[in-house]
Amino acid sequence: MLSDIYAQQYEFGISGVGSGYMGDINTSNPFYFKNIGGGLFAKYNLNPTWGIRLGYNHLYLSAGDRDFSTQKYRDLQFNNAISELAITAEFNFFRYIAGRELNRYTPYILAGLAGIMHDPFLNYDSKKVLLRELKLEVDKEGTPVKYSKFAFSIPVGAGFKYNIKGPWSIGAEIVYRMALSDNIDGIGEYYSSEDAIELPSPNKNNLTKEDLIFLADPSRNLDLNQGRARGDGKKFDGYMTAGITLTYTIISKKCYWWQ
Repeated sequence: MLSDIYAQQYEFGISGVGSGYMGDINTSNPFYFKNIGGGLFAKYNLNPTWGIRLGYNHLYLSAGDRDFSTQKYRDLQFNNAISELAITAEFNFFRYIAGRELNRYTPYILAGLAGIMHDPFLNYDSKKVLLRELKLEVDKEGTPVKYSKFAFSIPVGAGFKYNIKGPWSIGAEIVYRMALSDNIDGIGEYYSSEDAIELPSPNKNNLTKEDLIFLADPSRNLDLNQGRARGDGKKFDGYMTAGITLTYTIISKKCYWWQ
């Protein structure tokens, strides 16, 4: 009966994920998951098929050339912690109504836009060294490059959710993001030269010029490599997550279109 149909416009949830990265170090392996992360989200359901989700995720990323046999000679690596605020549209392939036996599971897809804050770093000599401040790369004209810690990304993903009982649901989800930045890994331009490298101000970690030369080219061939491409030449990096979700749905007698 119509009076027994419950509106379920709002959902709130948490997620735990494995996180991975693709870019100038990992150029081809979409299953390169090395780290973890988590998030919170709220969703407004337009109807049992379409919804809009706002989510916050905090994700750790890392990669190293030593994980790839063809790149060990370069010996670059990085760490990053990404704070992401995303808005996505979600489409359920089946009508999904929490607490209702006939509509308790569905696969779904999602896509949207995210703003991210990030700052790639290295753990060097027992210190956290932020790469962005060091300007270890140059552009085609030989000018030291300093990039922003803010960027946008485009998340696209798919998942499956199942209503356990009443308002509680669990799910599995995988999402890939194309970052509109080539600096998630701090790599993207050209090797600098010893003359172009300067100590940062302030020099928080008391780094020496020799430290910066090593960080710019851990293979210790900067004289030979200066001016050469340091990355893979592609314009954008990417990062991805795969994990589980736990969702609570607010159920109220309200909207006829949940029938």
